[in-house]
Amino acid sequence: MIHEVMTCAPLLSPEWEDALSSLPAALDLDQTAVKFGALRRRREISSGKDLLRLAFAYGPCGMSLRSTANWACIAGLGKLSDVAVLNRLKGATKWLEHIAAELLADTGRMDFPDRYRLRLIDGTTVSAPGSKGTDFKIHASYDPATGHFAHLEITDGHGAECLTRSPVNPGEIHIADRGYAYAKGLHSIITSGGDFIVRAGWRKFRLLHSDGSRLDLFSALSEVTNAVPIDRQVIIQGRSKAYDVPARLIAIRKPPAAIEQEKKRLRRISSKKCTKLNPKSLIAAEYMLLVTSLPKDDFNTASVADLYRLRWQIELAFKRLKSILHIDRLPAKDPDLAKSWLRAHLILALLIERKSAHLLEQATQEENNQSRSPSIWRVYKLLRQSLISAIQGVWDLNPITHHGHAFWRSIWEPPRRRKRQQILRLPSLS
Repeated sequence: MIHEVMTCAPLLSPEWEDALSSLPAALDLDQTAVKFGALRRRREISSGKDLLRLAFAYGPCGMSLRSTANWACIAGLGKLSDVAVLNRLKGATKWLEHIAAELLADTGRMDFPDRYRLRLIDGTTVSAPGSKGTDFKIHASYDPATGHFAHLEITDGHGAECLTRSPVNPGEIHIADRGYAYAKGLHSIITSGGDFIVRAGWRKFRLLHSDGSRLDLFSALSEVTNAVPIDRQVIIQGRSKAYDVPARLIAIRKPPAAIEQEKKRLRRISSKKCTKLNPKSLIAAEYMLLVTSLPKDDFNTASVADLYRLRWQIELAFKRLKSILHIDRLPAKDPDLAKSWLRAHLILALLIERKSAHLLEQATQEENNQSRSPSIWRVYKLLRQSLISAIQGVWDLNPITHHGHAFWRSIWEPPRRRKRQQILRLPSLS
């Protein structure tokens, strides 16, 4: 008996080759896939290029494991079952991490102007299906000048948000919210030659005067007015005197609407947790507290506050990851498969950033002025759709009708204890 074998040409396209050309020139997909154990035996999936495409199909393309196996059969990548796709993607976790690291390192080698450059620090969470908590955290450093991520790291739900995760280079200003306000992280930035602007809570630090005496924060806040903020030299006390951090304490009074909103939020949290609200929290809610290591001669109080407000740009970057790439819709429960899924999304995001920079350079000067600037959101969405189309290729279902044994084998339902419901064959029913 002769079995029909499905033969179909790979659905390659110039767009997919163009997408691969955005990877660093020194990155050899085949060699690194073998090195990290992602490509052991070249059966069905015979190259790093095909394995990366398979990871994209399951990840950013939004396919299930079985749909990915069906697509791989149509695309000519190989005849795979859903379990085979699962095992290959689980084994590619370290390799995908290496590709993302190479993309970030290649971006980091770009030429920057002298003096200072900004790094926005924050993290976001991702939950597995059915989970009520946090299963994974994405820790990031973002460069608002180029619109590129400078550092990305994935940890489980217990990975703490701290300033020691991101590499620090001399001349960098690391900007973070109050969740990163710890003396240990600030000290690491200073010792690496960087600077920081971090929002502080009234209970985050033990602050000292320059002579080492204890600073009464609320006594200092009483000096703040709507027109005149405070900006004074302090010492942030570390775990020992060697870890003390010299800094400037800046306190700016908020507008009345922002004060009322913050107090309402604190009361709501207190009511939900059934705890008594500390009166000092209501006083501190009237001020924006910042600590920074930047010299006052180069950065006055207003400029430090303006730089801190740029931190919102990393929130927009996370929003693009979740609203356009849908990185928050994690379908996998297996930790290794989930990490491969997340890293495939991050690699695609880095490719989109590189392509968007090239695309925005082509914007005419007339359109790229202050009154009319290109929408980063629309460019990002357009490039995402372009890359997804390049990955999937043009689906040609004609070969299935003639040589579709391998395809239909992956389409069949697995054996189940419950019988499939069928319409009864009755004479009265047509």
